[in-house]
Amino acid sequence: MASSEDGETASHKQPSPETIDRILATIYGQCIGDAIGLLTEFLSKDEAKMHYGKKAKKLEYRHKKIVDDFHRSRWREGDWTDDSDQMILIMRSLVDCGGKVDPVDFAKKFKTWIKSGFSEVGDLCGLGIGLTTMNVARFVWEEQDRTIAPNGAVMRTSIVGIHMFWSLDDVTKNARDFAKTTHHDPRCQASTVAVSVAIATMLQGKHMDKKGNFIVKDIIQDAYKYASRCLETDTEKKDLMFYLTCENIEDLKLDEAKKIGYTYKSMGTGFWALKQDDFRKTITSIVMQGGDADSNACVGGALLGCKLGMSALPKSWVTKLLHKDWLDNEIKKYFEMMKWERMDKSKVKRKT
Repeated sequence: MASSEDGETASHKQPSPETIDRILATIYGQCIGDAIGLLTEFLSKDEAKMHYGKKAKKLEYRHKKIVDDFHRSRWREGDWTDDSDQMILIMRSLVDCGGKVDPVDFAKKFKTWIKSGFSEVGDLCGLGIGLTTMNVARFVWEEQDRTIAPNGAVMRTSIVGIHMFWSLDDVTKNARDFAKTTHHDPRCQASTVAVSVAIATMLQGKHMDKKGNFIVKDIIQDAYKYASRCLETDTEKKDLMFYLTCENIEDLKLDEAKKIGYTYKSMGTGFWALKQDDFRKTITSIVMQGGDADSNACVGGALLGCKLGMSALPKSWVTKLLHKDWLDNEIKKYFEMMKWERMDKSKVKRKT
């Protein structure tokens, strides 16, 4: 068996039931965070508190109607946004290409999705994408004096951490390749690598103490090790480390004017979430910060979901996802392509 530089095997076998559970929780965590995050997307922290403060301890999808504006009205109750749609597009591309990573195939699927969305669930077009994502990545980056670094790539990267999780080298390359289809800035690539590597590390079962709990600081070191290779200067690497190690969500300034879509804010939110132990409380804390809440919460949901497993995800947030059955079928096709057996979810107890 071939090995990477870290000694990890370059092939794999059927994942354990625990690993399958973490994979499911990563995907569900992403979609749940996305759907709950829509409630406060583009609101300030003060606006989020004003509208949802009394409901904050028990947010549900139905509370979207509290802020009945045009933006939120484009999605139905319990639906996720473009963030998770793009994650599913990557998953579909992997299935259609037999497990091979083909950014060109993803780009074609992405172009079709922009025009029609997922028609089988009633979409008329792809909703919610930013201007950078709609345009050619390197051209836009060059035209903006290489200053923009939006979160459109990191928000969809959770599936990249799952695919080929046994090889951090492959995960890193795949994350960069998928990021560059729409986001060429090195910070965009670094943030996707950091999140993807952290997910893959957990799926490998690395960095666990004797009680079976993950040692998050060691996961962060792995994420930094691979992500920092995307960057050139010590200043850039110092900035990356700040967002990876941030202990106080307030320090991320998630509703900062004209900067809410910065890729490190979503990445940093994800790693802040990874340090927590209560899924509902963590996702609620993220969305109550306002800003680009769906993107921030979907990254946080994927990372914390992977850490805690399906049993930690609130039952109502799982079962009331609008397109849950359709999502299950997409996951099933990916598992079949990978020749993985899916565990019986009826045996998994979830928190209420």
